[in-house]
Amino acid sequence: MDAVYPVLSGALAQEKRMQMITNNLANVGTTGFKKDVPVFEGMVPTTDVFAMPLAGTQDTSTTFGTLRGSITDLTPGAIRTTGEPLDVAIEGEGFFAVETPQGTRYTRNGQFSLNAEGLLSMGGHPVQGAGGPISLPEGAVIIDTNGTILVRGIEPGAAPVEIDLLTVYGFADPQSLKKVGGNLFEAASGAATPVEGGRLLQGALEASNVNPVEEMVAMIEVMRLYEAAQKAIQTADEIAGKAANEIAEV
Repeated sequence: MDAVYPVLSGALAQEKRMQMITNNLANVGTTGFKKDVPVFEGMVPTTDVFAMPLAGTQDTSTTFGTLRGSITDLTPGAIRTTGEPLDVAIEGEGFFAVETPQGTRYTRNGQFSLNAEGLLSMGGHPVQGAGGPISLPEGAVIIDTNGTILVRGIEPGAAPVEIDLLTVYGFADPQSLKKVGGNLFEAASGAATPVEGGRLLQGALEASNVNPVEEMVAMIEVMRLYEAAQKAIQTADEIAGKAANEIAEV
């Protein structure tokens, strides 16, 4: 029955992969969402170095397939025009910073709105500019490609007034960012630094980078692998049962 365990470990890994695919598909329409990609590894279930495969050999009979975890695919999604003045998309790398009760978090979701205090917010969290939370007075909002925010007052002939700078932040190791829910990331290590030369597009949003066709193909693959593993386990069980019965008769 030892042969069953590697198959079972692979089946459990595929089950976890299915959960990841399901979550990706659920966020196809989430602005700025970044999909998760599974990372698999083989594990030799022994500490006896003499029982392990020799270097350069292909003996994987004692290898268990496990899902080590996942990485976040930070590939930019497609940019779509909305025409809304508070919608902002980042063209290229970088993240917006928002202030949450748990501290500063980062996001690619530029679907902003004004809260009751007149602060520019994303999902209820104040968006951070060069001078802290961005407070917008009444008027027409203009955000240029460098992030400079101007507001043209409601008075006839009023000139635009510079309010703040919508800063875009980057990281030396973007994979160190940790998903914390709400389309937000936490900087697990390393400091965020302003991205110079970033390009912002007002009146546009970045779509999710999930390709639904690819995810559906992956889902079908997982289902087939899982089904094959079930059949292999069932066959091994039948063989073991038959062997036990025959030995008992002898």
